Amino acid sequence: MRVLMFAAALVASACVAEAAPRPAPVTDVHVHLPAPDGVPALLAAMDRHGIERAVLLGCPEGQPGALRFTASNDAVLAAASAHPERLVAFPALGPEDGPEALAELRGRGACGVKLYLGTPELHDRTLDDPRLAPLWAALAAERVPVILHVNTVRYEDELSRLLAAYPELALVCPHFCGARTSVDRLERLLAAHPGLRFDTSGGAPLHAAAGFAGLEQARDRVGALLRAHPERFLFGSDLTAGPRGPQRGDDWDYHLAANLDLLRAPTLQFWRRDEGSVRGGLTRGEYRGLELEAQVLAPILRDNAERWLAPCR
Repeated sequence: MRVLMFAAALVASACVAEAAPRPAPVTDVHVHLPAPDGVPALLAAMDRHGIERAVLLGCPEGQPGALRFTASNDAVLAAASAHPERLVAFPALGPEDGPEALAELRGRGACGVKLYLGTPELHDRTLDDPRLAPLWAALAAERVPVILHVNTVRYEDELSRLLAAYPELALVCPHFCGARTSVDRLERLLAAHPGLRFDTSGGAPLHAAAGFAGLEQARDRVGALLRAHPERFLFGSDLTAGPRGPQRGDDWDYHLAANLDLLRAPTLQFWRRDEGSVRGGLTRGEYRGLELEAQVLAPILRDNAERWLAPCR
């Protein structure tokens, strides 16, 4: 009799374990793919962290001018074509590109584009320069999903003029739109531009360490903004999935877990600035996370991204 009761308990516990809800799937809107040989490891890392889909961004390589994105764009388009249910192609465009380059990439399967216009090294004209107007007009008219990295310390006014001219742009601005260390700026951008979306990615280790520290210092204010505007934020990791990326091997897991835990957990583990460290001023450390509630997390981790990407389906 005891044996039968024990067996029944085992069966019951197994049923409970099988019925336990799995974490909701995640869409990561910010992954770089410099070369195609990063795809198998990327898919495996996505599986380990419950990431259902990832937006692959083209990134600059060592070539000059228009050729700087060619190899990475080819890799992004090929990967998304081979894994259409898991990977979404966002090849890159630079300051010299216009509607013709956009049409060519979309004809090859691009869902959206990553624009390299708002960083100092690729900022040879203002964001609202008339020479860029044909590209912005095409992106706005066709509601193409866009990721535009903007250094808002330097170029906030340019971004504001751009969004005033093209309020219908389906624009995501990474790294809390460059405002991880200035909640005043984040609040200002949220209020001024109702159509602007923000991704939550930390960035490469040095930048992420500064960003996580800034978010931790203003934890309550940042959490209040995300709770008040959950529809405006999209999860991103800024993982570089390639052999030359800043994260390698197990560090991919460290990087992905930190960016997820920023939103969902009371604490996260990541590099902290330490001038005495042998790793370029970084040492492993801990930060306070935002510990957002499930109803706030759901749109940020997946739903907002799926709506943003819906025109591509």
